[in-house]
Amino acid sequence: MEKHSRLRERTAVGGSVYEPPTAQQGGSPADLLGEASRLFAAARYADVRALLTPAFASWTGASAGEAAALHDLVELRYVLAASLVQLGDCEAARAEIARIRESAPAHPGAALQEIYIEKAEGRTRTELKRLAALISHLEERLAEKPPAPLAAYYRKFLAESCSLRGSALTLAGRAAEGVRAFLASSRMEADEAQAVAEYSNALFALNYVAEEERAPFAGLAEGFDEFFSAVERMTHARARHAHARLRIGYISPDLRHHAVAFFLLPLLRAFDRERFEVFCYANNGEDAVSRTMAQQPGVRWKSILGLSPEDAARLVAADEIDILCDLSGHTKDNCLAVLARKPAPVQVTGLGYMGATGLSAIDYVLGDRVLDAAEDAAEDAEMAAERTAGGSCRGAAEDGASLEAQGRRSERPLSLPHSHFCYLPFVAMPDVAPPPCLSRGFVTFGCFNNYSKVTDAMLLLWRQILADVPGARLLLKSRLFGSEEGRSLAVERFGRLGLDASRIELRGFSADYLAEYADMDIALDTSPYTGGLTTCEALYMGVPVVTLKGGTHGARFGASILQNAGLAELVAKSEREYAEIAELLAGSPETLQMLREKQRDMLLASPLMNFRQYVQEVEAAYEKVWRRWEDGE
Repeated sequence: MEKHSRLRERTAVGGSVYEPPTAQQGGSPADLLGEASRLFAAARYADVRALLTPAFASWTGASAGEAAALHDLVELRYVLAASLVQLGDCEAARAEIARIRESAPAHPGAALQEIYIEKAEGRTRTELKRLAALISHLEERLAEKPPAPLAAYYRKFLAESCSLRGSALTLAGRAAEGVRAFLASSRMEADEAQAVAEYSNALFALNYVAEEERAPFAGLAEGFDEFFSAVERMTHARARHAHARLRIGYISPDLRHHAVAFFLLPLLRAFDRERFEVFCYANNGEDAVSRTMAQQPGVRWKSILGLSPEDAARLVAADEIDILCDLSGHTKDNCLAVLARKPAPVQVTGLGYMGATGLSAIDYVLGDRVLDAAEDAAEDAEMAAERTAGGSCRGAAEDGASLEAQGRRSERPLSLPHSHFCYLPFVAMPDVAPPPCLSRGFVTFGCFNNYSKVTDAMLLLWRQILADVPGARLLLKSRLFGSEEGRSLAVERFGRLGLDASRIELRGFSADYLAEYADMDIALDTSPYTGGLTTCEALYMGVPVVTLKGGTHGARFGASILQNAGLAELVAKSEREYAEIAELLAGSPETLQMLREKQRDMLLASPLMNFRQYVQEVEAAYEKVWRRWEDGE
């Protein structure tokens, strides 16, 4: 899971090279603490190192020992240690942590930075153990009712520790506990923007929770909308827009080398430039992919990195955007606080998230005929009721709808006739390899989805498949498995659920992961949080994917992809059918060979990769909702 950073990136002022003041120029510990903290909050970690390393070298032992400066020196070392961790220099960070402990053995920041090092090095078990100890220590200190400034200091570290715990628990497959940890962080957080971010983390993590475990979190999405109840929304005249073409804005922190780029690129390459103008609002830095997108003819590219939500919203409004499309939902560094201010008359979310956000300022969630069959029926009934009764039945119609985990105060479904996204790979893809079972003599099932998506119920279903297919193996790939501790956590879980770990291979992340589809015969999708880009990649590499069609928009992503790829027979309606499809494929090497040979061509000819048809359907949807808005609906 991509969790919100607690430190948001900011651009350097004017793009200039930072030249730090020196101790010889009058920089005392007190003087430099404010400057270092400002740089750290702006994610300018190298500048913090450039500022503080020579300063520490220049101060004498006498000045360092002055009582008035001791606190500032310790805090400066903490800022330096934290910056070194962010720069990946863990050895230097450990040295600073040791120096902090010489003066302040119980400094919570020293413990916290050690935990960040454990996280960076993949020691998830140790990270969780140390987080539990630090959280207990901080709670004990707060129970002693310290003075207000010290209590605020402890709460700051406690909120951050709870957030880290939420991330680690979710990574380890304990998503329900992760949701609770994120909520605890949000409640403890004094900074309003960070409290919103932690609540958003909780909503993101909820997608990993098995449906039968979600009851305690009912109404969570409505709680997110309450953060923005006092935010003043912009108003928009209902007269036809002054500009000749409809203006579409795409806003996201992922307009870069990211899964979202695979799905956005068709909309930037093939839009009708006579009917539409396209603006992109990037809340991210620049890379080769963002430059490629920015250079598409007719696209107006604007960076909002470092802008406050208010300033970003004013920029969108000044551009007179008619339809603003959010591409990130509750993912890391999202822009929901911008959309909460309603900078465009019509607002849509989709592509980068698996469903509704719960934000009432967003009008629609982009979907398709597979994702939104139930929601489309509810919307048709609602619209009919409004036309018949002048809108008096709106509440009753909305109460009957089933946009997961939220009460229809927010996004209505906006369904496309075919796929809700179009897969357009912009990287070189390896050639398709033969199914490995032909040379190995046994079938290898696999899943390259984020391990956080693998619920206990999914593992039990895979256990049944392995039991029914003699000699079969299971290949799993995830960031967690890049360390011995991560693998041991998974193996312990397998043992608790009765899976034979000797038949399961665990692999960490790697740059050449696409080539590793040559080691897999059949991909097993997760549920209720299915694969998206991962499923597209597996299919393109000739690997059939078995998916379970769930009961909500987000749980039907896999079903939508497979149906639009022309592989509806791989979509299961029940766990029993899921196992049966997997086992039938395993028993037919000829079918696996045929799919390896034909599947890529099937994809290329399908609605899933027909980018011109897809863009036309999206543009028709844009014009539909714009007419609705003009008509006062």
